[in-house]
Amino acid sequence: MKKSQPKIALPHLALALGAVFFFMSGVFFSNVVGPGNFNQPLLASALIPVRLHQSEYPLINPLLLCDVGNAAESTQNKDLRNKILTFINDRVQQGKAIDMSVYLQRYGGGGWVGINESTLYAPASLLKVPLMIAYYKIAEENASFLDQRVTFRGSDRNGNEYFKSSQVITPGTSYTIEDLIRHMIGSSDNTATALLESAMASTTREDTYSDLGIPIPPTDPSAEYLSVKQYAYFFRLLYNATYLTREYSERALQHLTDVDFVQGIRAGVPPGVTIAQKFGERTVINQDGTINRRELHDCGIVYKKNSNYLLCVMSRGNDFNQMARNISDLSSLVYNAVSLPPSPTPY
Repeated sequence: MKKSQPKIALPHLALALGAVFFFMSGVFFSNVVGPGNFNQPLLASALIPVRLHQSEYPLINPLLLCDVGNAAESTQNKDLRNKILTFINDRVQQGKAIDMSVYLQRYGGGGWVGINESTLYAPASLLKVPLMIAYYKIAEENASFLDQRVTFRGSDRNGNEYFKSSQVITPGTSYTIEDLIRHMIGSSDNTATALLESAMASTTREDTYSDLGIPIPPTDPSAEYLSVKQYAYFFRLLYNATYLTREYSERALQHLTDVDFVQGIRAGVPPGVTIAQKFGERTVINQDGTINRRELHDCGIVYKKNSNYLLCVMSRGNDFNQMARNISDLSSLVYNAVSLPPSPTPY
């Protein structure tokens, strides 16, 4: 298989419109960044999205345009925001977390809430989602590309993971590109990821970040450079179908519904609720080999009846199991609090 693929060039007009869609897709209700500085809200404004009603692709909700709505509606998330702030402060004070960052997007005109949403983290396995997006952007022009096969001849790269999957690729086996994407997302397989990274030109991967105005990953995998709000763009563009076609946006989200990580956001919602999610973990080691801290992140779209929402959490702590409980407890809090927005207008 060739080591590089042609860059994907998007029309400037499409990029400009896409940028408008990304930044005009909800009610803005934010919070100033910084540990211990959770109580400084920023001015909010309301924007009403107009979406395409369709049933062919159940996981996406194509965004057509946005219109200015009633700014007073921005206050509807005040109680939920305060509950999230109290939750984070309690976990930090109890020593169960070093810090947590939250981005919540409520669809159907429900607005968004950000807590510490600009704090930077090392995204770790969360970056498997933009790699999948980059491959599907290539497939839009050459669908047969996903049928090309790659044989795994190296060694397993999942040995250092805390949350392991039993469904990983095996040496000596041939896989299609689509198979590798499925393993990379569903099992968070680092070996499948390495094969996909080596099969694509770095400039092609970087195009996805550049198109969205998101920082390109540095060469140091431990660098903390991405915020929870920035990362949420990848899920937003899939749900809105504003970057990939509807077919490939739907396919990407379908892979994300098959993730076998049952902790975190998944553990905080009732069984049977569909979630398209991706998690990432990272351990920071001191020079003497001891553990400095850990990071655990989880981001997903929860398809609650009549109240779909996107919840992204990035966190630092000392114990992965406790951090997973923090995310699942927060997920439960949000699930129980989110309901239909007060506006009677259907979107």
